[in-house]
Amino acid sequence: MKLNIRFLNFAYWNLIYISLMILVGYYTWMGKVPAFFGILLLIVLLLRWPDLFIAYRKASAEDDSYSIDLSLKSAVNNHVTPGFIAEILDNPKVVQVIKNDLMKTGQIGYQEEWRLGLITLDQDIYKLDLAQPATQESLRKGPFDPIFGSYFVDQIRLKRTAILHGTNYFKSNNIAVTNGAIKPLGYSKWTYGLKTKLNRGEFINIRNIQVEDDSSFTEHRAGFLPEFLREDGFPLKKDYLDGGDPLTTERGGVIVIDKDKVIIIHPKYFVQRKLIDDQGNLVDLGMDENFSYRSTFEVNMRPSVSQLLIQRVSARGYIPVVRYRSFSYVSDFMLPILDTPMSASGWADLFIDPTGRGKLFISMEKTEAEWYEMLARLKQLFYAELARKGHHLLGLTKDRAHLNYYLSKKLEILKDYYIIQDWRLFQ
Repeated sequence: MKLNIRFLNFAYWNLIYISLMILVGYYTWMGKVPAFFGILLLIVLLLRWPDLFIAYRKASAEDDSYSIDLSLKSAVNNHVTPGFIAEILDNPKVVQVIKNDLMKTGQIGYQEEWRLGLITLDQDIYKLDLAQPATQESLRKGPFDPIFGSYFVDQIRLKRTAILHGTNYFKSNNIAVTNGAIKPLGYSKWTYGLKTKLNRGEFINIRNIQVEDDSSFTEHRAGFLPEFLREDGFPLKKDYLDGGDPLTTERGGVIVIDKDKVIIIHPKYFVQRKLIDDQGNLVDLGMDENFSYRSTFEVNMRPSVSQLLIQRVSARGYIPVVRYRSFSYVSDFMLPILDTPMSASGWADLFIDPTGRGKLFISMEKTEAEWYEMLARLKQLFYAELARKGHHLLGLTKDRAHLNYYLSKKLEILKDYYIIQDWRLFQ
């Protein structure tokens, strides 16, 4: 029944899109809408239309899950308390599943999308006067709203990008590079096939992926992915002994209560994204909920508040216990620059670094207005600290002392909305 509802919703929005395009085309043809505006609007609608197919495919995909047989009396009687969360996270079965997931941070799965972006000092400026407010309200109104373009303004452009298994309705085994140092036939965007092929359910170390060498465009190129990317202008280091290796993935899952069982689900809602600066250092903004079908990607300067994940869990009638996720490097704060813990009442978020040390954020009971207040405070803090660096994002990330100061102030704000506990998963 849920699948039928999703399909009806998918069909409904397709009908809306088609009707709107016909209407815009008709009024443009009749001269009731200026030709430039009408053609521009049609282009925007056509570019956004494939997202409906991607969203339907994502929503229709079933989550991987592990059922764990545990007593739920304390949860049923007392709801999900900090004590119950501690009991769940101390369970050996749960710990083993989490360990298995985190062991895959250096691996990529079958047709799993992974993105690498390079941010440089000439394109890292993000100014408050460029970021339009009320983006969500603008999106609800659609293209006819005068600030609809804010969805595209609230971004930082990337110097170059590489996308493994780029998201589209028909996936293929390739890597697409945009603005690479090597431009076949002079084109700034080129797609290369991969020699490495995986079957469904298989994983491979990212560094072991090989690019095809039987093409005239790749026969003189390095075969393994790290060297291939370096040749294309990505300043990747040979080793990341201090952590923060961009040639990794983010892994995690969500522990939920499903009727009489505790299960761990792995929703396919987040894009694997790694960003580096001109020295090859990781720029950790956080997760990406974007499912753009484009062969390039932009950096949306907004925190991922996991709205799609919250909707997913709610639609299935699950009771959330805690989401756990890997954190890329060792840090006292264990916070990305933009991202937040699960920003909703009834949720908890556990960040786990490469040493197994974790930081648990258990959300307090807050109203929706209070969660928006938290996001507004974090936004104000970010803009203020960015302004101190001339609005250069890399000015903030490369100054370790200033970045630590910013993260400490961010943690202070979060303490008003979360119970924060240090955690050690691995002994």
